[in-house]
Amino acid sequence: MHILQIASGDFFSTYGGGQVYVKNIVDEMIRRQCSVQVVSFVDGDSAIEKKVYKGINLYEVGYRGLGQLQSLLKQIGPDIIHAHSHKAQTVEIGRALNIPVIVTAHHGGIVCPAGTLLDSHDRICATTVAHEHCLACCLRNIRSGRHWYPFMRLLPRSVYQKIGVCLSKIPFIPFVTPIGRTALSIEHKRVEWRTIAEGCTRMIAPCIAIAEAMERNGLDKGKVTVLPHGIPLPSLSPVFPAVVNGKIKFFYVGRICYVKGIHVLLKAFSLLDNPHAELHLIGGTGNKGERRYERALRKRYASDSRIVWHGKIPSEQVFDAIKPFHISVSVPIYLEVFGLNIAEALAMGKPVLATRCGGAEMQIEDGVNGWLVNPNDVEALARKMEDLSNHFTGYDTHHSTQRVISIESHCNSLIKLYETVTH
Repeated sequence: MHILQIASGDFFSTYGGGQVYVKNIVDEMIRRQCSVQVVSFVDGDSAIEKKVYKGINLYEVGYRGLGQLQSLLKQIGPDIIHAHSHKAQTVEIGRALNIPVIVTAHHGGIVCPAGTLLDSHDRICATTVAHEHCLACCLRNIRSGRHWYPFMRLLPRSVYQKIGVCLSKIPFIPFVTPIGRTALSIEHKRVEWRTIAEGCTRMIAPCIAIAEAMERNGLDKGKVTVLPHGIPLPSLSPVFPAVVNGKIKFFYVGRICYVKGIHVLLKAFSLLDNPHAELHLIGGTGNKGERRYERALRKRYASDSRIVWHGKIPSEQVFDAIKPFHISVSVPIYLEVFGLNIAEALAMGKPVLATRCGGAEMQIEDGVNGWLVNPNDVEALARKMEDLSNHFTGYDTHHSTQRVISIESHCNSLIKLYETVTH
């Protein structure tokens, strides 16, 4: 069976968990000597460049190469395509070439025009994609857009979309273009999602919550396979560090951005009475908005010496970096479909304090290998951290390690799924 993996953007990027995941499954398939090739998408005006990665073909596609993607996939001639990005385009190509396409939903952006399934009141979205439901959420993601919402909502949808079409034909105008194109963007997402939902052979949902969101938006339930991700496990058995003189060390690994709830975490931690507690933040930013967000938080909590910012580290160094810490904290306020940081912490024998954001519930059993609180609830998070700070003294690592899905086991499930849809 010839497998083609459509990477989640740039195959070599470690910006998000999706990129790390794709590289992990490709590496495991190479180790198994599967017949696998990769299409990777890179920034720049290049076309298509063929490279070799660990003995397999890897095709890097730039902006000029997107129009040649169907010709490339026809040339590669896979038996199955597994799409992690460019999903609508890949599904259409698969149908044209009569090749089955499996799509993995890595985040809520597969259906959500705003990208995160987080509504304008910072609640996980439970509605269907529609102009009247999505406008406020999309505008809040644009600088000054929130202030324009009371006026833009009064425009008939058809008129608003025509404005977007007109703005698409002229040079970009800051603020005006993104606000004026919002209705058109919502419609484009609706059409794109319909293409994916109707055309994919099978949809992989890493958690039940994203499966329900996609089904709520029209995906045939019979196409959905709920399959949580797996990760490469650490080579050494973890030893849980002692908690000395109440010096409990909480830690977070991941992107420093709003939807990850870092502001909620820092506010809750700042309420702790324990002067010996520590909070270690490992991760970086990927755009201007995230950099502004991080700068604001660093400034706001600069006087709290218990908070330690480590910055971003290579993914292969995460296990070593978190070894001396005690409790992982993962508090997204949006629908997070998996939570790579949770899996890595569990693999290292750490309990995890997390929000009920979708992916966390698939990995954590409350009171066994961690604790669950509601998202965006500073008081509940602070109470739980205070309780742990006062009473947590040690932990049996087996409670966590037995809950982790290895990349080997996960790839077994993937290959069985591939075989199912190709026979």
